Amino acid sequence: MKTPALLLSLLLMSGWASAPSASPPQVVVHGTVTTSSGDHPAWFTLMCTQGTGGALSAQLMLVAESAPDFPFDAFEGPRAPASFQPSATLKVGDQSFASSAVAGWYSGDMPGAFVFGIASKPGSSEAINQVAAALSKPGASLDWVQQSNNFQTPPMIAHFALDAAQISTLKRIASPCLPRARRR
Repeated sequence: MKTPALLLSLLLMSGWASAPSASPPQVVVHGTVTTSSGDHPAWFTLMCTQGTGGALSAQLMLVAESAPDFPFDAFEGPRAPASFQPSATLKVGDQSFASSAVAGWYSGDMPGAFVFGIASKPGSSEAINQVAAALSKPGASLDWVQQSNNFQTPPMIAHFALDAAQISTLKRIASPCLPRARRR
């Protein structure tokens, strides 16, 4: 009797594991990050998920080795000490927004990469929602200034220039997560 139940469980689990995972719509923009060791590749990702647990999420990813002095471990994990302090300032063109707290993790998609993330509830007026709304304007560029959790380590500055196609995609993806007055 136990064998058929076990076999059925294994079949169901293998079918579930091989089912395609639906990831939320996102846009990824390539840019550069300036650290104490020079200029290096960086990636900015924006995504919007809706429904229960939905969020507008922005991420900065870079190879951790490109900033050897930066205390990445202070940002890693859900209860990381540095994740409770506002440490990321985002700018769209000349417009600066309030500093945001970020959490971080080592990426499973790219060996040696670290991801800083900011998330907010859809429709809120938090800084990241304001940034997403500002990025939907023609000619937008984004600067992400990431401070460390100490004064001895210089900040990392990531720069992303968006082309018209990226701006259009970003606007479409962010729209459901923006406050109603900003969705135009």
